[in-house]
Amino acid sequence: MTSENRKMQKSKSRRRPTKRRANDDKNSIRDRLFDFKREQILEVAERLFYERGFKSTTLDAIAAELSVTKPFIYYHFHNKHDILHVLVERTMQGNAEVFDSIDIEKGNPTDLLRELCRRVVLLVINSRTSIAMFWREQKEVPDQEKQVMHARKQRHDAQFERIIARGVQMGEFAVDDPKLAVLALQGMLNWVYTWYRPNGRLDAETIADRIADLAVRSVCIASAPAALGVKTRTRKPVRASS
Repeated sequence: MTSENRKMQKSKSRRRPTKRRANDDKNSIRDRLFDFKREQILEVAERLFYERGFKSTTLDAIAAELSVTKPFIYYHFHNKHDILHVLVERTMQGNAEVFDSIDIEKGNPTDLLRELCRRVVLLVINSRTSIAMFWREQKEVPDQEKQVMHARKQRHDAQFERIIARGVQMGEFAVDDPKLAVLALQGMLNWVYTWYRPNGRLDAETIADRIADLAVRSVCIASAPAALGVKTRTRKPVRASS
């Protein structure tokens, strides 16, 4: 074999994918396809749980919406409760990411509270279908999972309480009962999904900003807005909807 032929052979060898690499690529495509199909099932199931309720939604109905057979569903999930478990876990994870994104021990408590409230409202608005399904179908979740949900809620409530406690210590907030204040704030934030409309009078960002401001003003000492740096935005008058 001439030197030129050897060079050509080496070049072809470099271009030709190995059997192992080909198998890895094939597995990667298979995995992505599996995840895509699973996500389609979750998306349809979540919508039907929201529209019809968990008990009234059958696997046959989910399969019909997807134009597939029921065995297709069983290939990806054990049963209907398995689907609900994944949806609930995903919703809780999204909520946890919001709370974990803010260091409650650093910064001005007023700014921390405003920003946390703003992010929670945006999450509720942008994930309103899953949030609504989450609250409505908690009774269908096994007791063991309910304990996990309760523990996570307590952790998030504690983060709110810590911000308020720091605000009281620094003279920014006037709150006698932090636990009650947190319950009131959580109600204000988490129930936005019940009345928010995509084509409504206010967009999501404006709603999040204004509710966050309301939350801060509800705990601030009466004479403190300017001193505490509470943002007083100049806004154009908003016409009442007919």
